[in-house]
Amino acid sequence: MIDGSGPAPGAPVAEASPRGLYAKLKLHILHPDLGPENVAWSFAIGLAVAFNPLLGLHTALILLFCALFRGLHRPLMFIAAFINNPWTMVPIATASAYLGNFIRGRGMHLDLSTIHWREIGWRSFVTWHGFEAMHEMLRPVLKSYLYGGMLLSLLAIPAGYWAMLMLARRLRRIHFHSHGGTHGHAVPDEAGPGDAGETGGSPEKPAR
Repeated sequence: MIDGSGPAPGAPVAEASPRGLYAKLKLHILHPDLGPENVAWSFAIGLAVAFNPLLGLHTALILLFCALFRGLHRPLMFIAAFINNPWTMVPIATASAYLGNFIRGRGMHLDLSTIHWREIGWRSFVTWHGFEAMHEMLRPVLKSYLYGGMLLSLLAIPAGYWAMLMLARRLRRIHFHSHGGTHGHAVPDEAGPGDAGETGGSPEKPAR
């Protein structure tokens, strides 16, 4: 028996909240107020911070970039920066040290047995005792680690930008066509700032 409590025919149905990490990431990438270039720059800056060799200062750096640059997706910057986390910090730091040693012409012969990466935190930069302890521990590999980390951080900018730009454009095309897009209209990433593709307004009718 129909009690009339259901939605009226043709009424919009609220979409269920996304489940899963990838579904939530897609929502950030498909941000309606930001173009693919803004999304790509947000991810690239965050990824550069992730590979930055100054361990313990990643959150502070992201907050600084958020204050300096407008029109970027701040949550996406944090997501990219936290690619460097307690589970990935040791592999990233080790790769930085070996890369730095290699570009200094010293090959891959590097002793990291005395380096305890997980002991480095924000106290290592804001207290004199922590800074001295960190410097003493890293002194045998400090130059190699800094050179390698800086190089990875610089390379992360173009790599992160182009990878996210292609992903953002692809996801927007798929999203547009799956939500009633018709042939002949501009997809969101191809429309200008005032066009319907970016603002969510009604697209203009094609000329007859």
